[in-house]
Amino acid sequence: MTVTRRQIFGAGAAAAGLLWAPAILTRSIAQPAEDDVPPLRGGEILPTPDFARLRRKARFVAGVRPHRAGGVCLSLNEINTAKGTKFLIHNYGHSAAGITLSWGCASVVRDHVDTVIKQMRGTRTRPSVAVLGSGVIGLTVASELRRKWPALPITIYAKTLDVAKATSFIAAGQFAPSQICYEYDEPDLPVLEDYLRRSADRIREIENSGRRHHYGVARRKNYSLDGPNPSFDECTPGDVVPAFKRGKLPFKHPNEVGREYSTWLINPRILLPRLVADLKRGAVRFRTKEFTDRQQVEDLKQNIIVNCTGYGAKKLFDDQALEARRGHLVVLRNPTRLKYFFSGGCEHGALSYVFARQRDIVVGGTVIRHDERDFFDESDSGDNAICNRLLDNIQNVFDGHPEACTRALDVFQ
Repeated sequence: MTVTRRQIFGAGAAAAGLLWAPAILTRSIAQPAEDDVPPLRGGEILPTPDFARLRRKARFVAGVRPHRAGGVCLSLNEINTAKGTKFLIHNYGHSAAGITLSWGCASVVRDHVDTVIKQMRGTRTRPSVAVLGSGVIGLTVASELRRKWPALPITIYAKTLDVAKATSFIAAGQFAPSQICYEYDEPDLPVLEDYLRRSADRIREIENSGRRHHYGVARRKNYSLDGPNPSFDECTPGDVVPAFKRGKLPFKHPNEVGREYSTWLINPRILLPRLVADLKRGAVRFRTKEFTDRQQVEDLKQNIIVNCTGYGAKKLFDDQALEARRGHLVVLRNPTRLKYFFSGGCEHGALSYVFARQRDIVVGGTVIRHDERDFFDESDSGDNAICNRLLDNIQNVFDGHPEACTRALDVFQ
């Protein structure tokens, strides 16, 4: 019998109705340290945040990841409407990997639009595009279309044009196929690998342009305990994220044998506003509009419609494969400009990770199934307790007391 990644990592958590981020390693599964393993970074000891001081001005956030059984919905469909034949392109269901997959999936959408435009040649029909959604998926789609067709009419429709209210704006921004990885078993894994390669190509292009700072792109090392990390080890091609280096971790605590991965930070708080500014300069129109049913979509005047509505596609297009996976993050200041990621470290299966970005530090996170609240609920004592436990856990790890960690989600049990 073939055992899939989904069976290994998903069964117990699914039965409980909640999930912990699968790429986070705990000491219960880490391999023991070995005296003859050299230290990472040549023995350098990296500084760690003063969590006790930083938590005084901590900001708690929460949002919903649009996870989809079977993976991303990315397809081209010809539809007959009261206004004639139109083309509907779906691009949603990226789970916790929306920023990671955004550029790659946008390039696939670009290829679909190219097919449609070629089909329209020789007819009286002139192509025009409507993009539904102004999160990272919709904005990267519009960006790729504008780059290829400078004069193509493009309009972005969203219920709010404030990108700070988009789910992707509050994401941590690590390049990794988090959670969605488990939906791509063989023989479908090459599809995910193609998306990742396309994304990496675009990110490298931004780096080589000398404008990476404008788009929030930065190289990051992700340190973890010495155990499997399927998002990188199994789902990400080695030409995108190279095989890990093994050695003693570069911290006072934890300092046992661990792994160093080389990946990217794509900071949504920098990326999304930059994309909006670029698109406005490129004469892309932005319109406020909330869609409540499919008929409103088909009634749009544009003849190419790209659906980037994320979890909203469940209601709008009756996709029952979509599932809400709510997550919590704590955002702290980064006064010493730390530049690394660390994943894992707790005992008892508790969660802890910290991602240092350009101006802040993100501590997380949780994955709660079937909770559709896309905001941090100030009135919910459970939300506050979860975020405080996340902070307690990461402080315990870096203080050298991983045994003191507690599961952040135990407040619901």
